[in-house]
Amino acid sequence: MSSAGHHQGESGVTSSQRSKSSLKTNLLISLCIICVLLGAALWFAEQRFESSGKAVATQIQALSSQLDMTQRDAKKATDLAESQSGRIAQLEASLRAAQEQFDSLDQAWQTFNNGMDNGLLLNDADRLLTLANQQLRLAGNVNSALLALETAQAELIRANRQEFVSLHRAISLDIERLRTAPSVDLSLLSTRLELLITLTSRAPLLVPDGAAPLVKLQRSGGEPAVIETKSNEARSNHVQTSDKTAEVGQASTDANSSWWDVVYDKLASWGTTVASVVAKDLAGVVSIQRVNDPNALLLSPEQGAQLRENLRARLLTAQLSLLMRQPNVWRDELLLVESVVQSRFDPKSYDTLAAINLVHELQAVPVLTALPDIAGSFGALEATRGTLARSSKD
Repeated sequence: MSSAGHHQGESGVTSSQRSKSSLKTNLLISLCIICVLLGAALWFAEQRFESSGKAVATQIQALSSQLDMTQRDAKKATDLAESQSGRIAQLEASLRAAQEQFDSLDQAWQTFNNGMDNGLLLNDADRLLTLANQQLRLAGNVNSALLALETAQAELIRANRQEFVSLHRAISLDIERLRTAPSVDLSLLSTRLELLITLTSRAPLLVPDGAAPLVKLQRSGGEPAVIETKSNEARSNHVQTSDKTAEVGQASTDANSSWWDVVYDKLASWGTTVASVVAKDLAGVVSIQRVNDPNALLLSPEQGAQLRENLRARLLTAQLSLLMRQPNVWRDELLLVESVVQSRFDPKSYDTLAAINLVHELQAVPVLTALPDIAGSFGALEATRGTLARSSKD
């Protein structure tokens, strides 16, 4: 019993020792595992910290390069702004110098204008009024007269003299009268004359010429076509009539008629048809028209061309008389052109009729219109001259 108990005691001690040794082993294994895990965690943290440091360093380097570029751009902008400000300062200085020169010139002009003698200003106004009167009376040019009067008016406004107030008022009234005066539209009349020259250059004469050689042939060529058509119709009608006659003859033969009567009727019908066709064809060969001047039919092609050139020269002379305000020459040239067109050109042509109508329209246009004078300005000029003469004596 004692040995058994002793043996059980020893086995208990051994088991406790074993349990202690296994516990130590487990603790040691656990400690090793923890150390390995801590080492792995430290290594992973170090790797992440190193990668993060590299990324931060890369970003810092990029920011540094961008900052350098921004600094360079800012420096360039600053330099450009400084250069522009310097240029603006130069321009402002140039502008101030130009303004000073303009002010000095304006002051000098005002001094010269204020110091101008009234006699000089009066002579300039007299010269401009005389020029305007010449333009109205000799050339009938209202625009040039208005330009001279407006120049005189501008000089009086710049002078601003009390002695010239009445003259300024009279010139202003004459300017208004000239602006409302009726005038001739020279451009429109010139265009109508050019159209008349074109019509007379292509309108056919009574005899064919080099300018319009086929007009009469084309006009008369329609008649034979009509005659030929009518002849064809007559022939077809004759054939139909002959057929009907043959049928009637056959019927009459059947009705106990003699054959020579049928032949005679047929020959008589054919003779009548042929005679009518020949008469109509010959009617298109000969045309009859009334001509007042027999010499118009004797013009050669060269004479026709010369006639057209003479008409062109007459119309150009009429255009020149229009510009020179010569109504007698204008009327005489148009009357001559009308006479030639009516006597030498084909009255059935549309161009001839249009040319005659256009000549009549141009004859009705008043070339020379009554223009107002500038006697009021001359009267005010003489009154101003007398006032200045009396003031100089006093």
